[in-house]
Amino acid sequence: MSSIGLIARSGVSISAISIFAAVIGLYLAAVESRTANQTDLADQSRIKSIRFATDDHRVVVDAQRPPYSALGKFKGTMTCTASIVLHPRIIITASHCLTKRNGRLELYNLLFEPGYQAGGDLGQFKATLWMVGSEQSFKRESVQEASQDWAILVLDHAPAGVQPFLLGDQSLEILKSLRRQILMPSYSIDVANAERIGLDTACSIFNAVWNVLVHDCRASFGSSGAPLLMRSGQQYAIVGIHTGSMYASDDKGGVGSFIGNRAISSEVFADELLRLSRRLQRDSLHDASKNLKLGETRVEGRI
Repeated sequence: MSSIGLIARSGVSISAISIFAAVIGLYLAAVESRTANQTDLADQSRIKSIRFATDDHRVVVDAQRPPYSALGKFKGTMTCTASIVLHPRIIITASHCLTKRNGRLELYNLLFEPGYQAGGDLGQFKATLWMVGSEQSFKRESVQEASQDWAILVLDHAPAGVQPFLLGDQSLEILKSLRRQILMPSYSIDVANAERIGLDTACSIFNAVWNVLVHDCRASFGSSGAPLLMRSGQQYAIVGIHTGSMYASDDKGGVGSFIGNRAISSEVFADELLRLSRRLQRDSLHDASKNLKLGETRVEGRI
C-alpha cells in the first residue's frame, strides 16, 4: 500500500497526501507518449553543442537573447532560477531559495544575474524581498504550506533592454489542454553544470491541488523558481514557478517512484505582482526606491 507524498526540494520531505493518487496514471501515461514539441521559441538562439538523453527534450539556449534574457540566476541561501515579470525591476522565485536552515528568511546579500551564461551576465543586481507566500520549512510541512513557496523581490535598478515576461491567468483546464506546449527554462545543475540555460520545450501540466500545478518539465538542483511559460502572441507568459518534485511513499514513509514535478500557479501571487507593478509604474525609479523603503520587508503568510 502506498500513498503520494511530496519532496519539495533536495532531500526535504513533505507529508504524504492521498489526493494526488489520481495523478500517477496521468503522469505515467504521459511519459510514454511524450514527444518533442515543435516550438518556434527563438529557435535561432539554440545551442546544440550539448548532448542529452534520447528522452530529454531540453535544448541549450542563448541566455543573453530574448526572451531568455528575462531569466537569471538568483543567489540567496542557495542558487536558484528567477525571472523578471511584468516590470523590469520585479523578479519572482521560490521562497525556499532565501530560507535559512533555521526557517528564517535571508534578507541581505540577495543577488540576481539576468542573462547569466558561462560566467558572464547582463549585470549584477541587488534584490530586496518584497513579499513571500509563507516561510518554508526544511523539515516536514503540509502540501498546503508548500503551496505558498513563492517570493517577490525588487531589483535596485532595471536591467537595460530586458523585456519582462507577461503574467498568465489561464484556467487549469486550458493549461491541461496545452499538452507538450508548456516550456520551462532553468539553470539546472545537470545542464552544463548550471552555467547555461536548459530549455524544456515539451512540458505538460496534468492537475492542480491547492494551486500546486503537477507538471513533467525536466528539473534538477538549480531549477527551483524557474518559470513555466506559455506562448502569448509574440511574447511569453508565466503560468507558474517550479518548486520541487513529488514521489510515491510507502507505509513506512520511504521514498518510492517519481510521480511528477510541482509548480506554484501564477494565480497565487498574481495580485501582489500586479499591485507592485502598478506602484513602480506610477512612481519614478527614484521615488519608487524611497517609497518601497528597501530593507523593510513585507512578509505575509497566505495559508
